Order: sequence, then C-alpha cells, then structure tokens
Amino acid sequence: MVTGVLIAIAFALLLARLFCRNPENYPPGPFPWPIVGNLYLLRDLSRKLKAQHFALLKLSQQYDSPVISLRLGGNNVIAVSGLEGIHEVLNGEEFDGRPWNEFIKLRNMGLKKGITMADGPEWKEIRAWVVKSLKNSGFGRPEMSDMIKSELAQTLETLKKGGVFRLKPIVGAAVINVLWTFVAGKEISNTINRFQNLMERRAAIFDMSGGILSSFPWIRYVAPEWSGYNILVTMNNELKNVIVETIEDHKRNYVAGSEADLIDMFLTEIYARNGDSTVYTEEQLILILVDLFIASLHTSTLTLDFLFLNMAMNLDQQRRLHQELDNVLEKESLPELSDRPKLPYIEAVLAESQRISLVVPIIGPRRVLKDTKLLGYSIPKDTSVLINIFSIHMDPTLFPEPEVFKPERFLKNGAYQPDDNIMPFGKGKRRCPGEALARAALFLIFAGIMQRFEIRPVPGKEPLTREIIPGITLSPKPYEVLLVPRHTS
Repeated sequence: MVTGVLIAIAFALLLARLFCRNPENYPPGPFPWPIVGNLYLLRDLSRKLKAQHFALLKLSQQYDSPVISLRLGGNNVIAVSGLEGIHEVLNGEEFDGRPWNEFIKLRNMGLKKGITMADGPEWKEIRAWVVKSLKNSGFGRPEMSDMIKSELAQTLETLKKGGVFRLKPIVGAAVINVLWTFVAGKEISNTINRFQNLMERRAAIFDMSGGILSSFPWIRYVAPEWSGYNILVTMNNELKNVIVETIEDHKRNYVAGSEADLIDMFLTEIYARNGDSTVYTEEQLILILVDLFIASLHTSTLTLDFLFLNMAMNLDQQRRLHQELDNVLEKESLPELSDRPKLPYIEAVLAESQRISLVVPIIGPRRVLKDTKLLGYSIPKDTSVLINIFSIHMDPTLFPEPEVFKPERFLKNGAYQPDDNIMPFGKGKRRCPGEALARAALFLIFAGIMQRFEIRPVPGKEPLTREIIPGITLSPKPYEVLLVPRHTS
C-alpha cells in the first residue's frame, strides 16, 4: 500500500518535471505541483500576509530575485518587483499583450475589444481614437473643469450641515457622473450604488491573476458562486443593459454633424463605414464604455476614499492643508484647476496618499508577445506577467520610512516635486487614457471638500486604521468620519 502511494507520488513528480519544464535561464520560483502548480501556495501566502502583493514581494525576497516564476493551474506566470524590472516591462512593447484567460473572457463578454483587455493593431487604433475623441469632447479644457465643479457643488450641498458620513458612495456618484456626462451626455446616478456593490464583490473575489476561475475554467460549472462566475455574469448583464439602452437612445436622436459626446462620435465612425468595419462596431463601443465605466467608478472612487481616510488619520497634515487652502482660495469660491500650482501641499498629499494607499498594487496582467529577456532571464512568448507596483511605492531606498504618511517628501523648496516612481495610472502605451480626467476630478473634489470641512474620527468609535480589503483592487475597510463645517458665520 505504502509502496503504491510512493510510486504514485514519484510518477506525479516525474510528470510535473516533464510537462512543466522551463527554458534555460528561466526566473526562479517554487516547485510547481501537477495540475495545481503554485496556486495553493500563492493563495495561502496571500491569505496569511493579507494580500497578494505582499505574497509576491515575500516570494521575491525568498528567491532573492526581482523576477520570480509561478505556475497557476495551467498558466505560466512571472511576477516582477523592483524599479528596474518594472520600468523595463512597462516600457517594452514585447510586454504589451493581454492574456485571454477565463476571467478576462468573462469580464470582456467574450470579445477581444475595448481599450483595457485587448491587444494588437486593433487595440492600438481604438485606444488612439478614444484618447483623441476624449480630448475633442472637452478633456483638459475649461468645460471639463466646469463639469467637475458642478458635481462638486452638488456633493457639497449634500454634506453642507456636516455630521457623520461614509463618504465613498457620495464621492463615487460625483466621479462617475462626470465621466458618464462626457461619454453619454447625461448622468447615471440612479444606478451607481448598485454597480458599486457589484464591483466591490467582484474585486474581493478575484485577484490580478484572475483567481481560481482562470486557473481552472471548469470550476464555473461546479461552484459558480464561489468561483466568482455568477458575480461576473450578473455585473456584465446589468452593465450591458444600461450601456445598450444608452446607445439606442443616442441612435434615435443622432444628428450627423452635431455630435455631443463620445457615443455620438463613435456612431459617426460606424455610419461612415456603412457597418462594414470589423473595428468600428457596436460591440466595440460597448466594451469601450465598460472599460471607462469600471476605471472611473471603482479606481477613482477608491482613491478618494483613501484620501479622506488618510486625512482623518493625520490631523497635523490636515491642519497644514487647511492653512494652505485658506491662504490661496476665497472662502466661498470653489477651487479651479488653475489653482493647482498655488497649492503644492494639496498636490503632495494627493501623491503621498496614492503612494501609501495604492488602489491597484499589482497591475497587468500582461502577455509576452515574443520570446524575450528581462533582467537577464529568458521569458518565453505567451507568458503572463504580474507587475508589483507596491514594491516600488514602499521601497525604503526610494521613499525613506515608507510606512509613514509624509507629504513633505514631495516638496522641494516649498514647491511640489512630482516623482516618476509614483505610478497610480501606469506607464507606457497602456497608461490610463482617462488620466487627465481622473487627476482633475481627484484634485477638485478633494480640495473642494477639504476647503469646506474638517474631517475627524468619529468620537467614541475605534481608532481609524489603514486596514484593507484585498482583491483586484484594494479598498479601505468601510469607515465613517465626522465632517465639521469650516468658515461658518
């Protein structure tokens, strides 16, 4: 009996060696077991350390290498940490691909389209079109600022009496309404809370590698709820219904030459080709809108959520911020984008919060488009790549005392000093195309709320902490703060 078990184990190990054989000079990593590979190891380590980015950094330290190899189910994956390797990946065209695993297939509704999860010549054309069209519709121009300030004014009206609030759903509504007005010409506030809840559940179930669903696609049939399959399908169906209804409304009211928003502009491209294009299609438009919706609703909202948490936890820095605002802005006026150069401490707080409370600590996944080298290691074509941005943001050689909230690290002679090693929007050709809007919205909404209120811990409650909920994105554990109006007469 024992002999049979030992023979079976030896046979399994032999199979693992035969079928998981790596090329010469492949990055180091843990031994991949048959079938599961390193999936259990990574999930267990992520659970013990409370997030996947901690687990990847631990493995990088364990194997004394900025690049480590993993096998997750049937997928070959490398994880890159550290400044040199990450910059090489983000700036190298051979790393610009996207894998097509089960999670991405479902997230993208089975279509290799859009601007986030596609690659190749079609992706390059569509991404360039989206960037150009967003600029034409007002990105970076006064109308963008006016739109954000209008949402800010409504938010301030909601908060005007102060009190105890959970700010996340309130600022989330402002962020998505700004973007949705750009792309669709109208607000979408009546469904925002529902989508926020769906995306929070999705983010908690999956990680950047796609979770267990990507490693074992068949599990969707056995455990559709536990694997996250049901939540993806539910979110896809509800989001697609809203988007299709919006597109149909635009088609009914379309007037050539009077395009008012991104949807109108894309319909013009479809009509100009008489429906013959395989690139400019309604399916493409749906995925573009899905990408923009997910990025704006979730990532920007979480960034603001962390900002207000960090203010409530760091009252000395908040007092300095209020002093700067009072010196620059009139009491009753809203901040303008033109005020940014005059508010260096606000800019430093924004940078420090995005450094220490990074919403997307692991970016990717990328797919290697051809056999290549990375820091001397051989990386085969079609390998998936996870990029641990957290390893840079918390590197003590780049940012001394990285666990301490110190906006002053971004000031030099009283002026804001940006640092290229802070990468909340990525770098290279996959840099977030909505970065201009996101930065403008973060600045105006944050500065506008801080101008009017002190943000304090709620008396009698447990002290606030930066405890996170891990997943594809990081979010702070739900919290409430006390808003105290300023400048009251």
